[in-house]
Amino acid sequence: MKNQHLIIFLFLVLSTSCSSQEKEKVSETNNNSDTKNKILKSFEEINKQNELFEVASGKIVFQYSGSWTGTERVWFDNYGKRVVIEQDIYYSKKNHQKVLIIWAGTKEESLTCEYLRYGKEINKCFKPFIRSKDSELSLFAHGDEKQLQYGYNPLGSKNFLGKEAQGWESKSGDITGWVWKGIDVAYYNQGVEKIMLSFEEIDEIPEELFLMPSGFSEE
Repeated sequence: MKNQHLIIFLFLVLSTSCSSQEKEKVSETNNNSDTKNKILKSFEEINKQNELFEVASGKIVFQYSGSWTGTERVWFDNYGKRVVIEQDIYYSKKNHQKVLIIWAGTKEESLTCEYLRYGKEINKCFKPFIRSKDSELSLFAHGDEKQLQYGYNPLGSKNFLGKEAQGWESKSGDITGWVWKGIDVAYYNQGVEKIMLSFEEIDEIPEELFLMPSGFSEE
């Protein structure tokens, strides 16, 4: 009987020890899983902070009329983390400017290239100090929301090429814009009208668009 009691006692001790180890393993696994989830969540939040648009990628053609005339072609991907813009605009009869704005995600990888300035060939590129406001593609969508509501009145919604955009008008009445997924698809600003002519879905910006144009030099 004593031997039987000893065997039962040892079995209980071993069972308790194994159970404790299993609990520790489960607890460790849960902690590792929680840590991993927290890290992933923080990366997601960082990525969302860098996302300007609510649409992943696309190619847009805009037209300027009024005080300015010309066109603007835009390629973007990664929700606006990378943007390439080609502007060909007459700001006046004598001031014809053609510019290529390349925002590749960091200022070190980005370029601004001038084809024409006041109608004269420049053919030079330089690295920007900060991200160009033009590459944000909106006068309205990326500022302080309270400030926007204070300075502008909502106009409801309007359809542009099948895209439902929300309208804003400055309280002074001289600036009106229509925003779709963080992008101005149309605006009127003190005699200048800009409107989207086309939108095309793309997978990503063609890599050749990030290259310095042939025959250009970097300042």
